[in-house]
Amino acid sequence: MTRLLLFFFLLSFSISAQEKSEKLFFSEALSLNLNNYNTKVDDALERGEFSYAKSLFDSLVKNHLQGSFIDPLKFERLSSSIASTEELEKPTIILTYASWCIPNEGEIPVLNKMAQKYGDMVDFVVLFWDQKKTVRRLAKQFDTNIQIVYVDEVQNNYMQTVKLLKHALGISLSFVLAADGEILDINRRPPNKMNLSENQIFNQNITFLSRQIAAINIDLNININELPESLATF
Repeated sequence: MTRLLLFFFLLSFSISAQEKSEKLFFSEALSLNLNNYNTKVDDALERGEFSYAKSLFDSLVKNHLQGSFIDPLKFERLSSSIASTEELEKPTIILTYASWCIPNEGEIPVLNKMAQKYGDMVDFVVLFWDQKKTVRRLAKQFDTNIQIVYVDEVQNNYMQTVKLLKHALGISLSFVLAADGEILDINRRPPNKMNLSENQIFNQNITFLSRQIAAINIDLNININELPESLATF
């Protein structure tokens, strides 16, 4: 009986070790596909094929980055209990910001409402590429359920974080992570668009963030049908 228990223990340990060794990290998935992606995007932009260039990003995420695992990345805390991706315990949405890249008018109010509604199930993290004093000023716009972190690139302390979450795919991104760090989705946040009404701007952001939360459906029992679709159902 003892030998049998020992056998199953060793078998379980072997399977666990094998799964760990087979885990593909985000950095590895990027390095395998980024050069080819950048070449195709450059060619598409040179030809003025902007919609095709966007579809290449979507294809890169869906076919190569989803299912990889976020690397152990560190950042500075401002109003957050999290200083590293290794400390994430819940499904997480990381939104990247910079002071000189202004979000559209409805984005932060919608994000605040989403954090109030789903903050018990999902961690919302806003990652600024900026100096502490600037981040402290900008952080006042965000709800207390949102964790604010930052990386000051000038200090040269967290270059792996900068390389992977800023320089590789650009800023204004949203990373959706499962509780175990698996990447469920990566999206570009809604851009500023002219000639949109206030309602259209809000609804654009509600739709975007609802889809990000819906991506966590594999990880949580979230009823997609209960996610808001517009201001009328928020």
